[in-house]
Amino acid sequence: MPAPEAAHEDSPLVDEDLACAAALASLGLSPARLRRLLLGARPREVWGRLGSGSHPDDPDGRLAARCRPGLPEHVERRCRGAGLSTLVLGAAGYPRRLADDPEAPAVLFVRGDGGVLDDVPRAAVVGTRSPSELGRRVAFDMGAALAASGAGVVSGLALGIDCAALSGARSTARSTVAPSVAVVGTAPDTLGTAEQRRLAASIAETGAVISELPPGAPSARWRFAVRNRVMAALADVVVVVESHAEGGALHTVRAARRRQVAVAAVPGSLRNPASEGTNALLVHGAFCVRDGSDALALLSRLTRWVPASSLSDASPVASPGPTDGLDPLEASVFDALGGDSLGLDALVLRTGLSLSSVALALERLADAGLAVSEGGFWARPGVAPRP
Repeated sequence: MPAPEAAHEDSPLVDEDLACAAALASLGLSPARLRRLLLGARPREVWGRLGSGSHPDDPDGRLAARCRPGLPEHVERRCRGAGLSTLVLGAAGYPRRLADDPEAPAVLFVRGDGGVLDDVPRAAVVGTRSPSELGRRVAFDMGAALAASGAGVVSGLALGIDCAALSGARSTARSTVAPSVAVVGTAPDTLGTAEQRRLAASIAETGAVISELPPGAPSARWRFAVRNRVMAALADVVVVVESHAEGGALHTVRAARRRQVAVAAVPGSLRNPASEGTNALLVHGAFCVRDGSDALALLSRLTRWVPASSLSDASPVASPGPTDGLDPLEASVFDALGGDSLGLDALVLRTGLSLSSVALALERLADAGLAVSEGGFWARPGVAPRP
């Protein structure tokens, strides 16, 4: 079902409308209620009726009490100070990819270039906040491969798989690199860590960081789940790199399936809890992708898009981390060691690999200075093996 049309369909809004739309978005309303309020009316009209206590959607006056005089001007100043543009559903400049979505955000705040939301085929690369080292590396390399070949990457800027995929997309040094999009569940000025803030600033240079909340607006846990519908609506395929059985990335999967957007997953070890969700997706019919090459091939097949360059020509910056250059076997054993001191039998159970494969991987890790052994037990450097 397409999104309902607004009274200001494809028309430019005056500054007063944009300020009032931003103020309405700061009131803590659900996306559905905000969309309903703005249906068929200009934002300044809605703000005026709410403030006067005459709006039929506010019979008890609770919203009227929050519509403080001067709030639109205050929020508008904060948006300008943060370098944000305000986009309103139905008005000129609103992204076409979202405009027809039945759950389209009524108001979007964009840091960067909102025009990139419509420009290229795009893959949402998502997953757990606590990935394995191998999962993190797969996400980084996948983001790099997609962006270097001209495909956009969209993700949620959460620590873990999201940040790894977006970091990979920003690492490429090709002229064909596609802009990335980060969809955040907080106000754009309240990103949690220095890493997230640096990455957001980098993305905004050529891409976009988008939110349904204006600067200073408080967030809530439910915001992180509902923002996933925006990622799904912006994507031609959703790729889950790692997810626990009930991981938050599965919200994006459900949103994608409601929109008939293809879902893909990266297979993982049966012993890795962070792969329980992705392996279950594969059992239930998700496309299987192992790396950036598979993701590109799937995106091309789904959209009939031809990558700007072959994957072999891509020039991503090397993925950071101690497992740089390891093959999947070595990385799997390195991940399994974690912060523990383990014997061969325990590593076989954790990885699901054969005894000979684990022994070979440990020998290579030891040669690379990434594992040490004492008394038959193995550990990463700095973790004392058991006596």
